[in-house]
Amino acid sequence: MREFLAIPLPESLRRAAFASRGVLAPRGDGWRFVREAGLHLTLRFLGEVDASRREALDGVWREAVAGTARLALRLRGAGVFPATGRPRILWLGIDDETAEGSLARLAGRLERAARAQGFAPDDRPFAAHVTLARARGEARVARPPVERIGDFGAFVAERVVLYRTELGPGGSTYHEEASYPLIVAAVS
Repeated sequence: MREFLAIPLPESLRRAAFASRGVLAPRGDGWRFVREAGLHLTLRFLGEVDASRREALDGVWREAVAGTARLALRLRGAGVFPATGRPRILWLGIDDETAEGSLARLAGRLERAARAQGFAPDDRPFAAHVTLARARGEARVARPPVERIGDFGAFVAERVVLYRTELGPGGSTYHEEASYPLIVAAVS
């Protein structure tokens, strides 16, 4: 099973994000868009995971998330990866509005936990984003007008979800396998 850990977007922001494709690539222009229900903020891609490890890994992910307060995040702006050259990924930005930079710290804890469990290291620095589209195959895609995308709004991330990916002819479908709650921060 292919799995990853992510923060789901609230439904209202998923709808708004999905609607932005009309501004960024109104005719598709060689982009294959993620399904609206599949829009999320990936914290750690795991790849193929043996089902026999599910129970043990559940405890690992729960421990890595434990103690993390709910995250104040904002969906804002757009861009492409790579930033120069031929674009392959069209993304929407996520800003961490916590005072402590908690989102990157959470991603770092999940990365360390994954490595400790034998998952291949992800050597790319964490870049908070929501993948909106991928270039189709080797198609040369038009660079979208990312400067037209503004602020979609703020939200509070309340949980981290373990998703299983099901590949199909119409694209990937994601199934929630487990959920790890973020705690309500204590008021002093």
